[in-house]
Amino acid sequence: MRSRRPRMLTVAVTAGALLLTTFAGSAAANAADSRHSLGGAPSWATAGHRQGAVPGGQRIPFRVVVKNPHQQSIDAFIKDVTDPKSKDYGKYLTPAQYDARFGPSAADVKAVESFLTSQGISVTGVAQGNKWVEASGTAAQVNKAFDTSLSTYSHNGRKQYAPSSSISVPASVAGVISGVTGLAQGQTVRTPGTESPEATPSGAPAASAPAAAKPPASQCSDYWGEYQQTLPEAYGQTSFNTYLCGVTPAQLRKTYGTASAVAKGDTGKGVTVAILDAYANPTMLSDANQTAVAVGDKPFAAGQYREHIMGAFGMQDACQGEAGWNGEEALDVESVHGMAPGANVLYVGATDCDTGLDDAANWVVETHAASIVSNSYSWGSEPTDADSQAEIQLEHSIWAQAAAEGIGFYFSSGDDGDTVIDGQNPQPEYMASDPYVTGVGGTSEILGKNDQLVARTGWETLFDLVDYSGDTPVYEDPLPGSYFYGGAGGGTSQLFTQPWYQSGKVPNSLSQARGATKMRTVPDIAADADPYTGMYYGITTDGTFTLTSLGGTSLACPLIAGIQALAQQNRRVAIGFANPLLYQVGGVGISDVTPHPGIHFASTAGSYLGTFDAGDTQKTTYGYDDETGLGVPNGSFIAAELAAGGKR
Repeated sequence: MRSRRPRMLTVAVTAGALLLTTFAGSAAANAADSRHSLGGAPSWATAGHRQGAVPGGQRIPFRVVVKNPHQQSIDAFIKDVTDPKSKDYGKYLTPAQYDARFGPSAADVKAVESFLTSQGISVTGVAQGNKWVEASGTAAQVNKAFDTSLSTYSHNGRKQYAPSSSISVPASVAGVISGVTGLAQGQTVRTPGTESPEATPSGAPAASAPAAAKPPASQCSDYWGEYQQTLPEAYGQTSFNTYLCGVTPAQLRKTYGTASAVAKGDTGKGVTVAILDAYANPTMLSDANQTAVAVGDKPFAAGQYREHIMGAFGMQDACQGEAGWNGEEALDVESVHGMAPGANVLYVGATDCDTGLDDAANWVVETHAASIVSNSYSWGSEPTDADSQAEIQLEHSIWAQAAAEGIGFYFSSGDDGDTVIDGQNPQPEYMASDPYVTGVGGTSEILGKNDQLVARTGWETLFDLVDYSGDTPVYEDPLPGSYFYGGAGGGTSQLFTQPWYQSGKVPNSLSQARGATKMRTVPDIAADADPYTGMYYGITTDGTFTLTSLGGTSLACPLIAGIQALAQQNRRVAIGFANPLLYQVGGVGISDVTPHPGIHFASTAGSYLGTFDAGDTQKTTYGYDDETGLGVPNGSFIAAELAAGGKR
């Protein structure tokens, strides 16, 4: 974990209709050359980082996003079938029905293909549902087709290419092209977001021969207050409880009030939850079964767990390799199974962490492979360059189709708080900020002896490091410190206007944080994400199975997906896109996460004092907040969702 010391282009979207002002549909034509701008270069493509022009003969793969002329009709349909108060609630479409009614036409795809081939560019494929056209051309062909100049730049320690100027298309095809993705290399790469507790953080003061004696090492606690560690005096005390070693799925089922439902048979039976990640760990099933036994649960039954691998794996360097995703995959699968032990789990392994994840998501939607989909990855803060906005157009079309079909996509809200720690303006992460997905934030669930809930806070973790280099140990900074370890993502979108289901539910202080226009606010709901109260999970590394704990909103997201599988089991219709339902049952089936300041814990090594729910600009409040959303599921959650959807 790196040290995280605290240190616009505006676009607007309706609840489903993407209105990106840099795109062809809303960009003004350039009268001089009758071309329509699709937007500018990424912020890192600066003259100071430029290394030279991309060789004219180098091949560049990319995707052209086909504009959908039916967006307003799509938005209206989704609102109608996802609002529990609507007479048409739950009257979803099949994939074939959606494509025939709302998909881009074959004629529009043909127009895109004709434009590309006229420039000498090869068309290599068309996505199911006509959402995008895959193509490949030389740099010289791309430059001519999009009136730009591809250059190489030094970015993030890599040599990457990107347009050095705005890209555009002729007016004759501007009406069928929303954008182009892939021209800025690596711009849409996603990363997983698991977090581990640390005895000594990487930024702790180093001293080869400390003058002050460090205390003997303590140990993490199975329950709050089991073990303590001695630290310099703070808040009138010198002994502080150590953090929790981990919690089991059974403890979390009790915490969220679903234990009794599971005990009586509401286990998610008959519901399929898909988990999307890059690559696939070959020991996933055996790890999940070993973990279940180790924590006192039942392993998967025969046929209950399946995998669909999209193809040969690629982009391993850019995506941290398969091993970089294995922990994420194990946590996702084991969390869903832990919360919904009877649900079917379908693991979908994408070919890479970039466009491969789009292919995997589109496959799920076009085959209706599952009704609940858990996704624990993101780009980071909402992007605004042309390449990324084209990708948002592309992905938004997938989430919209999922909502129309009765498929719920859930995304973790991220682990960097509101991204202020990254030197940016406060903002949420994409994809959690899309109005047609459920953004899942994070909490710290502090459990005491006999599994009682001692305290629940929003997940934001702040450290004050202890310096032992002098004669007396002292805190490095004034209390409570300045080392932000991590926290649940959230905030006010710069891309999406407020969706209808958040109207009257989100305070104006958040929805209008960017100005008079009310915007989408993240997250929608939350669950345990703090690595210092994280869940036990197991994984095999180099042939050895290890049981440890992990956190991050990568934990919260599959926990919520699993709970939703329980709620869906006995419903007449699938929950599908959950947000309209969640904002209706909030306050009944969802418990508010309220301010609970001043809870501190100690590093087992004595290297820092930690503070729960502190560290960035997000704060838990009474009612909706941008750390935990509406709150966390409670014992009435399943019944409330069942009442809204009707029994089978």
